[in-house]
Formats: sequence, C-alpha cells, structure tokens
Amino acid sequence: MAKPRIAIVGGGIAGLAAAHHLVGEDVEVHLFEAADRLGGKIDSTMLGAEQLPAAADNFLARVPQMKDLAHELGLGDELISPTATNAYIYRDGSLHPLPPTLLGIPADLDVLAESSLISNAGVERARADLSAPDDRPEGDESVGDLVRRRLGDEVHEYLVDPLLGGINAGDSDRLSITYGVPQIRAARDRDASLIRAAQNMRSGLIVGAPVFLSLRGGLQVLIDALADELEQDEWATVHIDSPVADLQRGESGWQIEGASFDAVIVAVPPVPASALLSSCAPAAAAAFGAIEMSSVVMTVIALAPESLPVASNVSGVLIPRLEGLHVTAVSIATNKWPDLSDRQILRVSVGRRTDTRWRSLDPDELTAIVISDLQTIFGCAIHPQDAIAVEWIDSLPQYDVDHGQRIDAVESTLAADCPGVHLAGASLRGLGLPACVQSGRDAADAALSSIR
Repeated sequence: MAKPRIAIVGGGIAGLAAAHHLVGEDVEVHLFEAADRLGGKIDSTMLGAEQLPAAADNFLARVPQMKDLAHELGLGDELISPTATNAYIYRDGSLHPLPPTLLGIPADLDVLAESSLISNAGVERARADLSAPDDRPEGDESVGDLVRRRLGDEVHEYLVDPLLGGINAGDSDRLSITYGVPQIRAARDRDASLIRAAQNMRSGLIVGAPVFLSLRGGLQVLIDALADELEQDEWATVHIDSPVADLQRGESGWQIEGASFDAVIVAVPPVPASALLSSCAPAAAAAFGAIEMSSVVMTVIALAPESLPVASNVSGVLIPRLEGLHVTAVSIATNKWPDLSDRQILRVSVGRRTDTRWRSLDPDELTAIVISDLQTIFGCAIHPQDAIAVEWIDSLPQYDVDHGQRIDAVESTLAADCPGVHLAGASLRGLGLPACVQSGRDAADAALSSIR
C-alpha cells in the first residue's frame, strides 16, 4: 500500500523542521525549495577566503525548540554561547553601556541613571511607573503605547525601540506585545509597574546562564545536518531550484508540479504564500499576503585585528532611530565568536520598517555610508580589508496589534477552503528561530492529523 504523501513548500528552518518531524512517520515527504540552497535566513557569504554568517547567527537559549532540534540531530555537544555579552547604545556622540533590562524595560533605575544614556528627567519619568495607578487595558496593545504610557518617551526611544528594532527591524509603536514580544506582555500581566515586573522576571533568571546559543561552525551546521538527514531517508526527497507556482485541488488531494499529495505545508513568506494559495483560498491568501514585511541589508566587514577602540567583552552597539544614522545595529562578531576569524569581523545592519533610505543606494554608496556611520559611532577611522552587503528583501514580518486576529482568520478560512493545507513560518505566531521550528512541528502534526 502506498504511503500518504506530504509536500512542504519552502526549505527555510520552518520547512526543514516540519520535514524533520515527519521523518519516521510512515509518510512520503517531498520538500520544494525555490532557491539553490536550503536554510532560508540561515545563510552564509564569502568574504575574501572566509565563509561567514550573513543573517541569523544565534538563537535564544531560554526557548527550547532550537536547542532541542540540535540535540535530536546529534549536535548537542556543538552548542556554544557568545563570549562577549556587553552591549552599548550610541547616543549624542557617545557609547553608553546597556543597563540591565527586560527587552529594554529597565530593571535597575540607579544603574540606568549611572549609564548616562537617559537624562535625569527621563529617569524620574520612568520612576513614576512604580507609583502610577494600574492602567492596564484588556487585550493587546503596542509596545510603544505601553512603554510611553508607563515609562515615558525617552526610555522608549533610547532603550526599548533600539533593542526591539535590532531584532526585527520593526516599529515598536505598532508592534504587538502579545504576538511580537510575549515577554513584555507577560511583564504587563504580572504587575501594573513594568519596572517591578522586569525586576521580578530577571530575578528568576539563572545567574551566568547563556542568553543566546549557536553552534560551533555556525548555524549552517544545523541546516547541513537536516539536509543530510533528509537525503539519507528513503521516503524523503528534496527538490532544490524548484519554485512552486500554483496549488490546485486534484481528484485525490492536492496537485503540485504535476504530482498529487494528501497534505501540503506552505512554509514560505506571505507574498509567495499568497500567490500559491490564491486559487484555492483567495480570502485567506489576500489576508495573509497583506502582512507588512521589512527589508534590511547586512554588511559584513573585515578589519585588521583590534581595529575598534572597544573591549573584547563588547558584543555590539545599537543605534536609536532618532540619531538619524543609516546603521541600526553593529555586531562585533569576532568578540562574540573568537574562532570565527583571525580578523575583526563586523556584521552591520541597515534598514528598518520606518527607514528604507538604503533601497535607493547602489552597493558602493551603501558601503561608503556604512563606513561613515561606523566612524561616527566608534570615533575612529575605519579601513575595511573586505566588505560585502547581503540584502534581505521583505524578510521580516511585522506583528501589528491586529496580528493575532489576522492569523486566526487566515487559518480558519484556510481550513475550511483547503482542508489538508497548512501554514508554517515566521509570519504566524512567533518571531525568531525557535518559534519557526515550533511552527514547522505544529504544521507537520496538523498535516499528519489531516491524513489519518
């Protein structure tokens, strides 16, 4: 008897996690990837003779899915944490140490005052949170609405927004606390005072426990392990360079590229997913495709060793949007991962939802502006030995306050119009690599349920 057939469209981490979850489940799996490689936003680039990460290079340690996946693939002993963890924020021509926070919410106002990042008036405005009345609304709200109301504009603009903007290139004035930053939603639900909530939640952290993890050799090692697993499984087939243009209902199941499948997992961003679903679920396709995406460019730069006037324990710098620079974040990669290169490697992010100036620049203009911004930030001359820019167009979904209702409606409509078709990926119910892995697993379980 033939095995049920499941198609996965998209070979990023969500699609690969779905395929991994289906291995050994007595089904035939076909994964279709439009690009010439697997991994999606886990990618690398050649800089001179060195292969270096061009996008995601770590993941949150406190969320277990990526860590669990590494162990399942036999990579548990290869997990590593960054050796540099002290970040700075650039403001008014100076670098200020990032004080203890919960995603930008200050946990120690005395340390915040000593950092000189926030003015005395700004610190006192934040201190009012400790005695302000309980004004929590029911349901969701934006990070900006919450933080500005409780802590003031200055803490929002120079602490919370730079940190969150560095994560998803978004606009925290529109970012949902429930779906975009569930830790901040948990803080709001825990205590009317955000500062007290941040203090209590940070006190529960294990001292010395890593915040981020990666793999020795980079996250590409995990992608390679997933690809090897699928290659070795006789019931799994990976189709590289294989874009899927249409999904049609067949006499028995779903038709993709002339083949029939009993269930389909769509693990691509909203725009290609919308095009794929437009004929079978037009309402769901339109709603999903309307999710706004941000575009960024990652410039990887190699300098001579110890070129920057910063200590080896400094992981990077965040730049608030009010500073007016193109650069939004600088990761000093070789401080975090000393074995990465003998040179000093910077990973420089440009672009966010509210700033698309870089899209009009040619590569030489972009590199020149990045170098100029770096010289402003670090106060020294920057002489790159190598540099390359990697564009990530429409790569980061924006979780606005209505995001949860939108996804509920999309999934409900899709289930009614296209039974057996399921969504996965970063645009659903969680940002970050662990959430993508969980999304892939959930979609795989849903696909199995639909065929049994």
